[in-house]
Amino acid sequence: MRQFQEFALHEFQSIEDAPFRPEQYSRLKFGCDEAAREMGYQIADAFFQNNAPALLDSRSLMISSPYNFVPNAATIMTMHLLNRLNSHIVDAKGNHVEYATVPRKLSYVNDYGLLSGEHRKSLLAGDRFYFNSQHFEGRCLLFVDDVKITGTHENRLVELMHEQQLKNKTFFLYFARYTGDRPDIESEINLAAVKSIRDLNRIAAEPNHHMTVRQIKYILAADPSELYHDFLKFRSDRYLKSLYFNCLHEGYYKIQEYETNIGVIRDAIDQQEGARKCLA
Repeated sequence: MRQFQEFALHEFQSIEDAPFRPEQYSRLKFGCDEAAREMGYQIADAFFQNNAPALLDSRSLMISSPYNFVPNAATIMTMHLLNRLNSHIVDAKGNHVEYATVPRKLSYVNDYGLLSGEHRKSLLAGDRFYFNSQHFEGRCLLFVDDVKITGTHENRLVELMHEQQLKNKTFFLYFARYTGDRPDIESEINLAAVKSIRDLNRIAAEPNHHMTVRQIKYILAADPSELYHDFLKFRSDRYLKSLYFNCLHEGYYKIQEYETNIGVIRDAIDQQEGARKCLA
């Protein structure tokens, strides 16, 4: 039996022939919990249907897409996938899948969705991933990501497993797998539902909304003259402070291109605090 296998719910060569809704995928990337749940449940249902015997006969560990501090969209989807998959497994008298993370220290801030396969590979080589190989012992590993474009992340994880001589049976689970030759299509599906900072208002105002890396980078790259009037002034104090502190935790304050908008966010917090003091 092969050590590494892939499972993709969908395949596509272009946005036009995608068998899923690109706008819903885009909403996931910007923190929509409804989209994350819908996509996670769909993967869980299909994966269990195709692999129930293997899942019921093993101790499994689910691992979301590696991230630094702020969870990425794939991690939010993974939690819903895990909920649904464990429901199926426990109902079938199997042993529940456990959850683990692979910490990651990023070495770049580029928009990954715009990059070529070779550029992705060279950037990823500078990142640091941390495997807890003892925790992996005797487990079937289920690595989850939202979409596979070039396979760079999967290849890197396989390399790390070879380096640490890990022989675990391993599945790579994806919502969709791209089979074309234009990697920058990832940027198009990422932004299918968000064409401007105004579009982000609808997603950010939803119940159970999550802050994601994609969302923060989009805000930091927005036109400073539009950022406050078209977005920040509609956000709560809690949201603004979470946004600001996440910028610090991810180290974005060190990036010159982001300095202006981090200042705009800080000013928005100060304005809200000043307004509250005037009302007190």
